[in-house]
Amino acid sequence: MMKNEKEPVIDFIIIFMIFFLILGSIIILLLFFSYSNLISYLSGGLIAILNFLWLKRLIKKLADEKKFTKKAGIEWGLKIIIIFGLITFFILKTKINILIFLSGLSILPIAVTAQSIAGYFKFSGGR
Repeated sequence: MMKNEKEPVIDFIIIFMIFFLILGSIIILLLFFSYSNLISYLSGGLIAILNFLWLKRLIKKLADEKKFTKKAGIEWGLKIIIIFGLITFFILKTKINILIFLSGLSILPIAVTAQSIAGYFKFSGGR
């Protein structure tokens, strides 16, 4: 992959993730009137966005190097440990609503689905 090559699908997924993070935050404030629920949703959503961006960077680096090195393996392992550590910390050590936290974590599949639907209508002309 060239360094100057754009990745419109990945960029749209990130935009959709941010959109659903903001939309979900507004809905939570309007429905539940609770800042602890808002913080639960935002923490899950920000972890999902962090995970996606980190994964994008790791995959791009692997594609540029064309082989899996020991350093890349260590970086993948650290990524998994840090993300799982953050999730475990939020679930066990804070007073968050776990269901709302998990809904924040699930913005990635929602964003991918929205991007797929948008891409279908863009490239098929709405047929």
